[in-house]
Amino acid sequence: MNKQQTPLEKLISDKNRLQERCLLQEQKLNADFTYIQENAASLLLSGFSALVFPKQKQASPNAGQTAYTKEDQNIESLGLTDILSLGRSLMPVAWDIIKPILISWGIKKAGSVLSKVLFKKKM
Repeated sequence: MNKQQTPLEKLISDKNRLQERCLLQEQKLNADFTYIQENAASLLLSGFSALVFPKQKQASPNAGQTAYTKEDQNIESLGLTDILSLGRSLMPVAWDIIKPILISWGIKKAGSVLSKVLFKKKM
C-alpha cells in the first residue's frame, strides 16, 4: 500500500534520515581521529620519509604501464593541504623540543651581553 505523505511528514522523515546520516558521519570522523591520535608518530615518520625519500616508480612489463602499490598511491595523493595539516598538528611537539634549546641559547646570549656591558674595558 502506498500511503501518501503530507509535506510535513516528508520533511519530518527527511529530517530523521539526515540526523541518522549525520550521526554515522560523526562516528566515522571520531574513529578516524582516534586512529590518527593513536598512530600519530608512525604516520608522521612514514609521511616524512615519503617526502624525503620518495620511492622510485618501477615499470611493469605491460606496455610501459607503471606498477603502483597501494602505499605508492597514498603517498602520491598526499597534497599540500595534507602536508600543512600534518605540520600544523606537529607544532606543539616541535615547540616542546625547541623551547629548551631557545631558553638555554637565550640565557647564554644574555649572559655574554651582560658580561660585555658590565666588564667593558675602559680606554
